[in-house]
Amino acid sequence: MKKKQKLFSLDALIGNWESVNLNPTVIIYKNGNAYCLSFIHINETSGQARPATFEIQKDENGYYISYIFKRISISYDENLDSLNLSEYGNYMRN
Repeated sequence: MKKKQKLFSLDALIGNWESVNLNPTVIIYKNGNAYCLSFIHINETSGQARPATFEIQKDENGYYISYIFKRISISYDENLDSLNLSEYGNYMRN
């Protein structure tokens, strides 16, 4: 059984987030009534940035995105102002 996450305001997540594990940078923003999460991948050869954008969803287990057939859970530590993505680890606000 999955652990139920503590819900928080998605407004607290709006901004740029940098991975502490060198995973892709994340940008969270509001688009109308929806909140979106974009991974920013940088092509090492061309230097071009390529975003992959997903709408943040919510169910009884908390917030998440569906990415490449996986559920990536989103949690937030208000005290540390730290974002956690289950498949990518911790992110700090940039």
